[in-house]
Amino acid sequence: MGTKKQIKIKDELINIKPLKIGKLKLKVIGRTPYLPEPMDWEMLEIYDDKKSKKVITKDEKSEEERVKTKYYFTENGKKGIPARAFYNAMIKASSYIFEKSDGGMRNVREGINILGNILPLKYKKEEVVTHWGRTSGMTKAPRKIMRNQFIDWSCELEIEYNQSQLSPELIVNILNWAGFHIGVGSFRKEKTGNYGSFYVKV
Repeated sequence: MGTKKQIKIKDELINIKPLKIGKLKLKVIGRTPYLPEPMDWEMLEIYDDKKSKKVITKDEKSEEERVKTKYYFTENGKKGIPARAFYNAMIKASSYIFEKSDGGMRNVREGINILGNILPLKYKKEEVVTHWGRTSGMTKAPRKIMRNQFIDWSCELEIEYNQSQLSPELIVNILNWAGFHIGVGSFRKEKTGNYGSFYVKV
């Protein structure tokens, strides 16, 4: 993959710049509990119906019923974390590492891939936590929000990266900064919460 190649197009030799793709396997350890925040498709449909002025069927599900579905699952049916959560956190944290003149966020956004979709989540304890929010609309009435909390969690990441732009040292540092400044899941540090922080095990 790193060997220089040439191809001929209309009697002209074209040099192909090789892509040097590296791979890293890293384990992240949760500093604070992780709260999944999957999309509630039923609520999204109700919201879409409101926008299109359709007749709306009132959602009768209690928060106690909803919390039972607030998970991400791997292809094997295990509870997990979206790889994209770590990817997005790394992109945002890269602004702390790179100067704009060095490519900024683009180096990470276009220079890495975190393989997989939903990554298996390991944890020592799971419990339901309750927070209080506000309903939308004029009344802004208090609304109970229940979520699943994972304590002492960890996750393994397999990262592909362009070796011409990034080094293993840089990737580990960006991921560490992402764990401190951004986090993953609901009520994470980026959203002024205190959940979803992590660090890279070295």
